[in-house]
Amino acid sequence: MITLYRKYRPLTFDELIGQEHIKKYFKNTVRNNEFSHAYIFSGPRGTGKTTTARILSKILNCSNPVDDNPCNKCDNCIAINEGRFMDVIELDAASNRGIDEIRKIRDSANFRPVHGKYKVYIIDEFHMLTKEAFNALLKTLEEPPEHVIFILATTNLEKVPETIVSRAQVLQFKNITEKDLKKHIISIAEKENKKITEEAAGIIAKKAKGGVRDSLSLLEQVLKFSSEEVITEQIVIDVLGLFDKSILDKFINAILKGDSELLLQISREIFEEGKEIEVFLEEVLEYILDEKIEDKKRLNIYIKLTRKLSDLLKELKYSENKKILFDIHILNIGYELNMKTEVKDEKVEILDHDETRDVITEDSKINKVLNILLNSKEKMDLSMYFALKHAEITESEDYIKIEFNENNLLEYQILKLKATKLELLLSNESKHLIKIDIIYKGNENSEAKKNNIIKLF
Repeated sequence: MITLYRKYRPLTFDELIGQEHIKKYFKNTVRNNEFSHAYIFSGPRGTGKTTTARILSKILNCSNPVDDNPCNKCDNCIAINEGRFMDVIELDAASNRGIDEIRKIRDSANFRPVHGKYKVYIIDEFHMLTKEAFNALLKTLEEPPEHVIFILATTNLEKVPETIVSRAQVLQFKNITEKDLKKHIISIAEKENKKITEEAAGIIAKKAKGGVRDSLSLLEQVLKFSSEEVITEQIVIDVLGLFDKSILDKFINAILKGDSELLLQISREIFEEGKEIEVFLEEVLEYILDEKIEDKKRLNIYIKLTRKLSDLLKELKYSENKKILFDIHILNIGYELNMKTEVKDEKVEILDHDETRDVITEDSKINKVLNILLNSKEKMDLSMYFALKHAEITESEDYIKIEFNENNLLEYQILKLKATKLELLLSNESKHLIKIDIIYKGNENSEAKKNNIIKLF
């Protein structure tokens, strides 16, 4: 069975989705018969670079062009569409990136076309060629035969040597708008004898992130998994493993309220359902930017939240235990966003070792250590940071008492294991020996342990 993006690949310039500037450029080129010897198609994946290259190769060799488009009826057009035209050579530079492949192209380019007017070389992902291969290609581009045209496609133009770029016409392909993608998705669904709601098509269009190929791959996935006559928004969400807006809203509100229990419940549900946590965070970020950022009263909070969630998303991609990292971070984010606004010179009263009143400021030893644990690459320790954030701390010159209530047994156990490291950090920061006491106010029975461990697992 042919995949949808291959089955409905555009055959003329008029059929291209979006890319109006590309259509206009080549229609004028065909009309005036002013073809360049080399083109570079640059842009994101799935935006029509290879498709346009094939359409261009057809118009160059078409026997009966129609309105500046290939006819798709002559022998040459049919052969190109079927991938058997000898004068159109496609090369994937990702797997054929060496100098030998380019030398073969250079040698064969000297021979005249067998059937068509032009011999067309389409090199996909050509930025992956080796340095030696680029040098060999450069020589051919400097003195190309009249009957040869190169079409070089890339998603990373910045990796292409300037000497190559300067010898070709560079055309930038843009991401397709969600409006155009949605219209295209509905049209393809109808051709497949299916109906899809605008809301469902909109979700697929947004998920495709500007790529036509990705949008049709997602649509095909939905069509294969669903036997319903009408594809609804909920069906798309279920099949693609996405998240309903109500879940996104609940998560955002839980963070803003600092509701630890609800945050951990949402996390547990996501992992139990086998959904991707990175996908969830991406949707949360998109939802905030699309629908929440206009709330001027909470703009600063949403900016802070998006920045922190974006940083978490980057960390999750390289983490082996995504759940623990996710849980710790969201609890910490919720805690930080709900801390009372501190006045710069505000002082906090605490008790010292002798139960006499003492005063610390934001420059206290614990605050400095928290900053080290969160921001120092060498000494970063999120578990210790998380534990300290949930403790009641009493600080004096050479003594610090750290207490945990009965709901924070897990945090107490984490800090107990790392007490020596904490004492070293505090002593180094203070330049003298600091003694710490870590106290748990509840009973360390098995049931309490069980309930606290469940919070993270």
